[in-house]
Amino acid sequence: MSAAVVVMAAVVGVVLLLLGVTLVLAVGRIVRGPTILDRMIGSDMVLTTVLVVVAAAMVVRRDLTAVPVLVVIAATSVFATIAVARAVTPSSDPSDEGRSATTPEHVIEESRAAEEGSP
Repeated sequence: MSAAVVVMAAVVGVVLLLLGVTLVLAVGRIVRGPTILDRMIGSDMVLTTVLVVVAAAMVVRRDLTAVPVLVVIAATSVFATIAVARAVTPSSDPSDEGRSATTPEHVIEESRAAEEGSP
């Protein structure tokens, strides 16, 4: 084997190791939470890592057939982030009387406050 092949194999191995560590940390963020925004960041990292792995495989194979897969993964990540951001952002509807969105964390905080206020 030539030196270039050995170097390329070593670089690919290091990149795969780093991407694996990134994936494990992102899944840990999803599992650990504790808020929906933490879980969204973790899922964004998982999708981004998958996107990078597919792109790296395309580079190594010198094949562009997976470009539509990259577009779908990127679009899924963007739309999911927008959906979660809209769900946790306070509403601008005047009939809401200034109440914020009802995220699970918000409901838990309100129920704790109500319990502490009652005798």
